[in-house]
Amino acid sequence: MTASRDTQALDREVRYQVYDHTMSRLKPPLVADVTRAMGASEAEIRAAFQRLADAHILVLQNESGEILMANPFSAVPTPFFVYTEHGDAWGNCIWDSLGIPAMLGTDARIDTGCGDCNESMTLEIKGQELASGEGIVHFSVPAKRWWDNIKFS
Repeated sequence: MTASRDTQALDREVRYQVYDHTMSRLKPPLVADVTRAMGASEAEIRAAFQRLADAHILVLQNESGEILMANPFSAVPTPFFVYTEHGDAWGNCIWDSLGIPAMLGTDARIDTGCGDCNESMTLEIKGQELASGEGIVHFSVPAKRWWDNIKFS
């Protein structure tokens, strides 16, 4: 096996571990969690996180290199709180918040605020459909440019 194939295999396993952890705990793992789960070195996991971020699979926190986003899940509080029968999670945006119940295959309630006036809004997802809630989902940039500045930093 070549070094690049070893790296690809490691990245696949790290990606699996990240999403296995995230789906079961509804929050992305820390470097230490993946290191422990895989029995790998911290340096190997940090390098894999960076490669996955470069491939637009993860978004990392600038300072720590920890996961900020394992889309559609956020590792930090956001204005998009998603309640499910599996537990509660933070979505990165309304699009991701709708993706959480879709990934989990469950009903959900999403509490957020209007993007214009911040008036409280609640959306309910039942049977993979929007059951209640009003509003307009507005995307301020085309989808092909979402990764240009994914963190608005």
